[in-house]
Formats: sequence, structure tokens, C-alpha cells
Amino acid sequence: MAKREAEQKQIEQTVVQSVSAANEPRTTLSLSLTVSDKKALKMMAAEKGTTIAAIIHGWIEEHNEKEGV
Repeated sequence: MAKREAEQKQIEQTVVQSVSAANEPRTTLSLSLTVSDKKALKMMAAEKGTTIAAIIHGWIEEHNEKEGV
């Protein structure tokens, strides 16, 4: 239980730092994924000590840079 709480605290800190750095308001998005895609995203986030939202945000930034947006 303590390990899970520590992981959650790390995730929350990452999110807070990301939001503070961006200084941009957030919104909620409903997204329909396959069960396996959701599991894959959750595993990626856990391995990186971050959130699914942060992974998606990184993907958007990466693709915006490639497109010159």
C-alpha cells in the first residue's frame, strides 16, 4: 500500500509540475479506446512515472513540432 501511495504522489507531482510549467488551463476529454490500448497506455505511464494525460500531451507536442505548428 505504501508503494502505491508513493507512486501516486510521484504522479501527482509530475502532473502539477507539467501544469505549472505550461501555465495553461486544462480541460477534460472523453476518449474511446480498446481495452488493450488503455492497458498499454497505463503501463507506459506507470513505467515512466507519469500519467496518460502527460503521455498524450507529449505526443501532441512532438507531432506539432514535426508539422511546424
